Amino acid sequence: MPPEPSATTAPPGTKHARGRRQRSGTSFALAGAILAVFLMASTAPSPMYAIYQREWGFSSTVLTLVFAVYMVGILAALLLFGSLSDHLGRRPVLLGAIALETVSLLVLAFAPGVGWLCAGRILQGLATGSVTSAVSATLLDFQPPGSGRGPLVNGIAASGGMAVGSVMAGALVQFAPAPTELSYLVLIAALVLLLLGAVAMPEPVTGRRGEPRRIPRPQRPIVPAGQGRTFALLATTMLAAWTIGGMFMSLGPSVASGLVGSNSHFVGGLTVTVLAGVGSVAQVLASGWHGTRAVRLAVPLLLLGLAAVATAVVLGSAMLLFGGSVVLGAGWGLMFMGGFRMLSALARPEQRAGTSAMIYVVAYLSAGGSSILLGYLTTLFGLDNATIVFAVAAGAFTVLAGIGSGRSR
Repeated sequence: MPPEPSATTAPPGTKHARGRRQRSGTSFALAGAILAVFLMASTAPSPMYAIYQREWGFSSTVLTLVFAVYMVGILAALLLFGSLSDHLGRRPVLLGAIALETVSLLVLAFAPGVGWLCAGRILQGLATGSVTSAVSATLLDFQPPGSGRGPLVNGIAASGGMAVGSVMAGALVQFAPAPTELSYLVLIAALVLLLLGAVAMPEPVTGRRGEPRRIPRPQRPIVPAGQGRTFALLATTMLAAWTIGGMFMSLGPSVASGLVGSNSHFVGGLTVTVLAGVGSVAQVLASGWHGTRAVRLAVPLLLLGLAAVATAVVLGSAMLLFGGSVVLGAGWGLMFMGGFRMLSALARPEQRAGTSAMIYVVAYLSAGGSSILLGYLTTLFGLDNATIVFAVAAGAFTVLAGIGSGRSR
């Protein structure tokens, strides 16, 4: 007779189930870390733009174009390969994106002129666009069933990464040697570690891969079938959030430095850090909220924050600018999280990467378009006037997002 199981002996399959949960938890954390580091890299150049502009002598329009070409690279990757990981698998796409991001940071670290800077940002955009939809889908694949943590971690990793990247680069530019190289080298070291983790990550896409002969074809972003009207209404949340994000990430440091009256790169980087950092905290505090509730609170916070920023520019008050940025960051985080949560919930499992890609297409079109327009207005009318006009426009988009998300219920 076989021996009876003792009280300390785990039932058959328990160890395997526990092992699967542990692997899923590790992979979930790894996906969040990958997104955070990529978004750290996206804002790392912001404190350096003043150095590039001074050394290479280009205008504010060229500065925002440098930011915009990064968005062009993201959009190209999303439009061509947004749902590729639904067909090829998550891990190959993540590995390829990490490798390309590493190359882009090497180009940025040793760029001898504005042309190389643009080239590095385009490569970085291609890598970021490839990774965002794959990471978003990976978070949904490995999140605890029924927890809803995937969209939460997606938002926190994105906004937290931007916050840390900007303040880290600002501090290194201000206080460390090699101001335009060291930040990129630190990020490259982090990417190497993430690459090793991604190699060991289990592949969640197994039973629904496409045929090999179809994989090389572009896999575009998608809107879930039958959800076009709802998606369009909810996408106004991304329009509002990332119009504000594009404004802060492109010319926010210049506005802050002008109001403070110094060329401190650390102070300039703090504007992005405040916006994204407070946004991360807001998402954590509202983690259990429904997306509609988050957007409903985000609307008045964004309007109040935009009014404070515009008033700060008129009065020349740096304190009011940073105070307004705190309020604006809370609204930005809630708008991003609430909108992403509602939009990603429209997708079936086999549509996760494609739908996440479409969400980011809207987001980065908003950010890229706003930065280009802001740079053009700055060249024509000056930085202060352009900021005020843009705050009014972003307020209009915020109201539109409140109306759109309300009608989608």
